[in-house]
This record gives sequence, structure tokens and C-alpha cells, in this order.
Amino acid sequence: MSDGWRVERQGARATIWIDRPPKMNTITVAMRHELPQLFRDLEANDAVRVVVVRGAGGAAFSAGGDVSEFLAQAPADLEQWGDTLGAPERCRKPVIAAIDGHTLGAGLELALACDFRLATLRSEFAFPEIRLGMIPGSGGTQRAARLIGMTRAKLFMLTGQRISAARAEVWGLITQAVPNDALDGAVGELADELAERAPLALRTLKTVLNRGADASVEAALELERKAYAWLRSTHDYAEGVTAFLEKRPPQYRGR
Repeated sequence: MSDGWRVERQGARATIWIDRPPKMNTITVAMRHELPQLFRDLEANDAVRVVVVRGAGGAAFSAGGDVSEFLAQAPADLEQWGDTLGAPERCRKPVIAAIDGHTLGAGLELALACDFRLATLRSEFAFPEIRLGMIPGSGGTQRAARLIGMTRAKLFMLTGQRISAARAEVWGLITQAVPNDALDGAVGELADELAERAPLALRTLKTVLNRGADASVEAALELERKAYAWLRSTHDYAEGVTAFLEKRPPQYRGR
């Protein structure tokens, strides 16, 4: 693994650090190719219930791709690497982006692929690609438009303007803006709450929501019904009901 990623474990939570503070946590080509495997490894680890992605150093979540590499990439390579930053969305476990500082370009695309985005009020967001004669190419155009609507997405991306965390929260680009000294607490509280939930139900619900969003209503409802029926046969469902009736905390096993 390159020097750009660092993984830490704390109980049921795994944190993937974007660890290039001197470079504003910009993401290199090598880092892009490593990210999907990082998520596959964490998904395969039953002890991990929640994944957090955050930037080291306090100045940036990630300022985007490493511009020094841009002109060295062939168009065919660029087309193939576009889905690497979608790894958090494909991960079946909940993924939280803990954002503090500049979140630009590919860094914002990575954050948008996460299930939750908690950001400090000093954070700023932008897709500056248009200023380089380019467009977002790792999911940014589609994920942003689905979150904030086409009108705001066009204003945001066609101008390359930066917006504050407060505005990003109002627009729906992020889940929550928090005081600058409250990020760790907010992320920890959400991660702990998610870790207490039934793993099978969490990953099933994430799949139903993500796939249903791009399906017809009829197809999405059918997916929901099948997922609901399947979960009724699991140990976790029986444990949840039994624990409720016995007035005790459930002990979920993910099966």
C-alpha cells in the first residue's frame, strides 16, 4: 500500500485516513487503485461495523487529485479509474465521511460516495475542474445532482464556485455541519449508534436505498419486499424481537 492511506481500528469502527497533509491530502493515481481493496478488506472483517473516512492534518479532507499527474494519464486510463472513488458506496457497511477543511474535486467525489457527510463549519466544498478545462469524472456530476438537484448542481459545477459547510448543509450536499471542535464527538456518536444496529439489516437497507433510487417505483418496491421477507428469516431479526420482548439490549451476530 502507498503512503497515502492509513487504516486504524477502534472497537467496531475502522478509520481510513487520507494521509498526505503536506499535499493537502490530494489523491494520487496509486491511491485511487488501492482504495477499492481497502474497502473490500474492511467489508470482509466481521469485527468492523462502521467505516469512517477522514483527512489527516486538519487543513483538508482532500483537495482533490494530484494535479502533477494529470497530464501523464492516457484517456483510456482515466475512463477506467472513474469508479475507484465509488468504493464507499459499494461497501455494504455504513461509511461516514468526517470532513474538516478543504474538500475539492476528487476529494468531494470521495465524500459524496459515502453514506454520511459530517463537516466542520470551517470546511469548504467545490468542484474546480471547470477552471482547468475539465469536468468531475469520478461520480461527482451524478451524485451531486441527485443530492442537491439539477439547478444547484449546474450553478455549483459550471462556475466552480466554493460553498461553505453551512450552505452545503442547506443544499443537502452534506448530512450535518458541526462546530469546528465538535467533529470527533459527532462522528463518534453516529458511528456508535450505527455499530449497535443489526449488520444484516444495515447492509440490506443500504442496498435497497442505493439501488432503488435509480429503479422504477415498481422495481424498487419489489426489491424492498423481497429484502424485507428475507430479513424475517435471519437470526438477527429473531434476536431483535426477542430482546425487545425481554427488555434487554440485542446481541446481533450478522447472520
